[in-house]
Amino acid sequence: MIPLYCSFIRRKDMDTVLSCLVTDSVGPGDYTEKFVKNAREVFGFDTAIAVRSPYLALFLALERLGLAKDSAIGLSPLAPAYQAGLVSSMGYKPVFIDHDADTALPEIETVRAQGCAAYILFEPFGILPEKALLDELGIPVIEDASQSLDAQREGIRAGTLGNFALCGLEQGSPVTSGGGALLFTAHKRDASVLKNCAESLGGELLLTDYNAALGLAQLRNLEKSIERRRELEASYRMELARTRHHGFDQPGEGRTGLWSFAVILESGMKDAIIHAKRNGIEAAPAFEGSVVMGQGFPESTCPGARSLAMRCLLFPLHEKISSKDAGTIAKVLATLP
Repeated sequence: MIPLYCSFIRRKDMDTVLSCLVTDSVGPGDYTEKFVKNAREVFGFDTAIAVRSPYLALFLALERLGLAKDSAIGLSPLAPAYQAGLVSSMGYKPVFIDHDADTALPEIETVRAQGCAAYILFEPFGILPEKALLDELGIPVIEDASQSLDAQREGIRAGTLGNFALCGLEQGSPVTSGGGALLFTAHKRDASVLKNCAESLGGELLLTDYNAALGLAQLRNLEKSIERRRELEASYRMELARTRHHGFDQPGEGRTGLWSFAVILESGMKDAIIHAKRNGIEAAPAFEGSVVMGQGFPESTCPGARSLAMRCLLFPLHEKISSKDAGTIAKVLATLP
């Protein structure tokens, strides 16, 4: 079975991980510092910290905004379910901002109308809204760029659209540390806030050296990883174009993220999953663990997001896919029922 997600380390880079394993350091230390430094250089962050989960990264970002309790926080119904739970547990009111059912773009024009004091921007597959629309809101924006590696629109890259941004380092991320997240800012105006946050965090909240060593090895191979994923993406798009189904495109000039290859189906998802499995390919619903698919979420709320969640299927898009396996995936895409 060709897995949906697969992270691996080249043999020559195993030394980084093995060297960490034989040290006495268990918690955050030199490897964590080196990982953050390298991540800042690779992604162009002004300031960054590495913490043990995306949940914690979002908590820290929201806490730094200093919003009044009961403030309305805009968030995506397509985002991981933990985001809505966190917003509520912090005493804020979650307000769900729908997405366009075809483009996956968030309906940012509704954020101000719903009285939001801040907005958590979730970017499915690295589909980016216009930065000007976010700036016009006049409220703090936290960008979840977990699915947006290498995405950009009109020369503006993912991770630079908000005051703060987070990037999950969990399974499926092109840069995984086996768990954890980066919380960063690309803007000098917010750097001091994040630096103060980093100085006040205890070691039990920071990414461990063990995890950071894995992340370091992946950062070293990131350029080749991106190149391979772009090659696969191009071949998949060509085959998908033969069908009635379609993928996602970045509006205007730009490119989408490389988290996975997403297909918007014009037929039943169950049949497509069975078709993929028969050919030895793992495919899965794109928004299985999202807010909108959670028990008790009103069906009439956010119809665009619900439509996407019911029609969007993920296929493998990772650098370990061989040419033979890539051909099999392309054939399955071209023959989707």
